[in-house]
Amino acid sequence: MKKLLDYTSKKKKYQIEKLEGHYTDSIQNITDYLDGKKSAVGVTSGFEYLSVWYHWNFINDFVTTGNFHKNYLEKATLFGIESNNVRFFLGKKVETYHQAIPFEKSIKHLAQAFLLGWDELGFQYGNLLLKMLYGKQYKGGHPAYLHPWFMLEIFCKWQNISLDYKRLNAPKDMKIYSEILANWDTQDTDLLQKMVQQLVDFHIAQSDEDEYEDRTPDFPSSDYFVYPIEILFWLNIRSRLKIVDYKPDNDLMRLSINDYHTQHTDIPKIDLIEKAKQKLMQDYPNIAFEI
Repeated sequence: MKKLLDYTSKKKKYQIEKLEGHYTDSIQNITDYLDGKKSAVGVTSGFEYLSVWYHWNFINDFVTTGNFHKNYLEKATLFGIESNNVRFFLGKKVETYHQAIPFEKSIKHLAQAFLLGWDELGFQYGNLLLKMLYGKQYKGGHPAYLHPWFMLEIFCKWQNISLDYKRLNAPKDMKIYSEILANWDTQDTDLLQKMVQQLVDFHIAQSDEDEYEDRTPDFPSSDYFVYPIEILFWLNIRSRLKIVDYKPDNDLMRLSINDYHTQHTDIPKIDLIEKAKQKLMQDYPNIAFEI
């Protein structure tokens, strides 16, 4: 656990100090679109990079000070959601346009929306992601990472949504997640504690930014090394259903950042997002946003 915290701290410090262009260039690109100097593509990439930037700050703030800065997480989540919202909007206009934030990242924004208490937005985004998963954006997804499919399955079980696996490229072997999915709503406290520990062990073992020829770590970004969003999402849904609560009993789940209960925060009003969407609707009056 200490190794993950130390690595994450060093990596976020480097990213924030050396890659400030994720913030400054994104603001400029979006502003240029508003001023008529650049195309709408600058909005989609700008929103995506701002999402990444704020998530870096969210994680960095925690690993350096111990603070759980909800404002950073709120902005990271909203910019990520709106990036895909704008991309889907543009895809309605241009048949060949199919860009999207990678599904393994987008599903995390969905989970974060529910953790923040943005239920209406979360359900809207969940429906949008399903359209993108079956559509030209994700083309059925890919099986390289297991945890995004686990998160999708948990969401669909919660909402009684049946996935059409004939149209999806889901992993054939879900490994540790198979047992969890089979018992996702268990009332057995001991089994719950055991399953969470199994997920924690898997998360820590698979948190690795190195590249290998023979395997792909399931969590290849330090953005989520100490923030196991896949576990938090599952436990949050269980909490909403008032199924027996999990009692944190290991170092990862005891971190204050990993409170899985719904936070009930307000969706921030971000002027840059509102202005960009207004201009897009003016430029393309016959197209509607999904969100």
